[in-house]
Amino acid sequence: MQERDAALLPRAMLAGRYAVVVVVALAYLLLLPPPAAAATLGTVCDDSSPYLANSTFQANLNLLAAALPVNASASPAGFANATFGTVPDQANGLALCRGDTNASNCRACVAAAFVDANQDCPLFKGATVYRDACVLRFAGRQFLDSLKPDQWIVSELVPSIFTDPGSANTSDAWFSAAVTGIFTALVDRAVAATNATRKYFVTAEMDFDPKLYGLAQCTPDLTTTQCRDCLTDLLNIVTTQRQYLSGRNLSNSAFVVWCTLIYNVSPFYDGRAMLQLAAPPEPPTSDTLTPPSSGAGRKGTAAIISAAIACFIVLILIISVFCFLRFRRRIKATRDDHPLKKIGKSQCTIFDLSTLQEATEQFSENNKLGEGGFGAVYKGILSDGQEIAVKTLLGRTEHGLDQLHNEVLLLAELQHKNLVRLHGFCPHQNVTLLVYEYIKNGSLDNFIFGIFLFIHIYKKDGSNRNALNWEQQYNIILGIAKGILYLHEDSTMRIIHRDLKANNILLDDHMEPKIADFGLAKFLEEGHTQTQTAIVGTFGYMAPEYVYSGSVSPKVDVFSFGVLLLEIVSRRSNCSPDDHSNVNLISDVWDHWMKGTMRQMLHPSLDEFAVRQALRCIHIGLLCVQPEPENRPDISAVVFMLNRESMELQPPEQPAFFFGRESTSASQSDGQRSYVYDRSGCIMQQGISVNDINDITLSELYPR
Repeated sequence: MQERDAALLPRAMLAGRYAVVVVVALAYLLLLPPPAAAATLGTVCDDSSPYLANSTFQANLNLLAAALPVNASASPAGFANATFGTVPDQANGLALCRGDTNASNCRACVAAAFVDANQDCPLFKGATVYRDACVLRFAGRQFLDSLKPDQWIVSELVPSIFTDPGSANTSDAWFSAAVTGIFTALVDRAVAATNATRKYFVTAEMDFDPKLYGLAQCTPDLTTTQCRDCLTDLLNIVTTQRQYLSGRNLSNSAFVVWCTLIYNVSPFYDGRAMLQLAAPPEPPTSDTLTPPSSGAGRKGTAAIISAAIACFIVLILIISVFCFLRFRRRIKATRDDHPLKKIGKSQCTIFDLSTLQEATEQFSENNKLGEGGFGAVYKGILSDGQEIAVKTLLGRTEHGLDQLHNEVLLLAELQHKNLVRLHGFCPHQNVTLLVYEYIKNGSLDNFIFGIFLFIHIYKKDGSNRNALNWEQQYNIILGIAKGILYLHEDSTMRIIHRDLKANNILLDDHMEPKIADFGLAKFLEEGHTQTQTAIVGTFGYMAPEYVYSGSVSPKVDVFSFGVLLLEIVSRRSNCSPDDHSNVNLISDVWDHWMKGTMRQMLHPSLDEFAVRQALRCIHIGLLCVQPEPENRPDISAVVFMLNRESMELQPPEQPAFFFGRESTSASQSDGQRSYVYDRSGCIMQQGISVNDINDITLSELYPR
């Protein structure tokens, strides 16, 4: 290969940076006969934290490296997947050999792929290796269940594409038509190839000049629809993006873990092609005009040039006038050197203040959706009928500008179904505004705290139309976890939200959760697992190490998620000025857990299946609120626990307790540190020292 264009693997499905040390696989290579010449096309390292040498994960990875080459070569379809160990040291892997590869070459290829990963991605917990004869994928997080209907999202598959540019003695249009023809035939036949030995595998030869040889293959665990969707997505990318057909590349190999689509002008597979295809007809060429006589030609050419220049000048004048009229108001609004004007380089719309005033009816109280520590949120309707939510920041304080800048830059880059979408912003000199998609159902806290309690106490007609049923609650919990997973592992930046709480979770028309308010978010630089920062956030959701020292890591969000999970299941707030109990929610949950009376905290309408799920969620929530960050699971492990109900969970230890001020004297300890806060004031703003807050103390606690 002379040139290789490798893209990132899917965000949602193929996230996380992982690595491999394969001592056992090396032993297999020494025992095997020399494999057929097979090149490594490329290796993609997962973007996540590395593992330690001689760790439990390495031991599990060694077992995986020993098993996959043998299992794949023994399979009639050349396919195998396996899992070794338990979360968080679990090693998951998948290998698929090309359908025409014999058993010995298959085994050698998969083993060699582990070696490639070890060399290219040392001490990373996962990698994907593309070779001529096989594909290998392994990771420290569960990805083998990505084929579930609710998790299989073709639009999130981003392939790796490897090209070999060259030149063929045909027109670009004819060559492109030939490539499109052979690929279309390959996709149709691969989906129909469902026999046990070569499921979803097909080769083809097209009688073209030069001859074209093609191959398509899917992993046999895909459904027919999934295989077609996967291959069709590769076909569309290769045949519609000019760089993959420009210069009539002599070969093009497009991969994702689940499917492969290849063409080459030279034979690259063993045996006779399974499909024999005729070349497409040559596209008609455009008619050529007869050149005029020399004298007339010179006059005609001069006239054409003059007309073209005149038209060009007129066009420039029209465009200039239009631009002046269109952007005059915007230029006036941003005439001053606003500190935020450089944010406009992000993929966001810059709104005029007057536009947003008109949309919100001058920020009418009737349109107010809510109010937080930094400003209010209003509903608005733009002139085209689009509904929006406008978030205002109070004044032009340095912190307010930092928050706006932070939120715009982050949300302009982040795209996930469980994150709120940012439309744009308004950088007026005296007002800072963010414009979001309007989420009709509002925030989660209205459903699990306010509205539900009102209905539960006062309903007389038996109606529960505003209350969440258990299935909705569980889907909300899972959706929030997937949104955090995207922030921590799947996005281009590693984001720590720092302010996950019920009123920062919005619910759309289908009750799907969307994480909002990224004003306090921090991103970790590559290679870093934590950082130090000023303490900002909401008490009751803040992790102990963050409250105590300002230490920020992904485990800070895991703690907040644990609190949020307990609130959703119990429908009680962990930070409520109306709760006069000496014991907060976490303490109450732990007390019931120790007494074996957890069912008392669940709603009596839940059936047995829902009760089992709810108790498992509480178990996971307690694991997330452990005092020490290293004892909390990664969010990827949390998603795995929620998806796999058969997975055994380790027993939780005493969580990090937070009590009201009145309970400090009653709480003594046998060595476990705890943090006490006054729930009458939940918001803590940047720049305030922990030592300056009288309501925060350190004391020793022991469960009574």
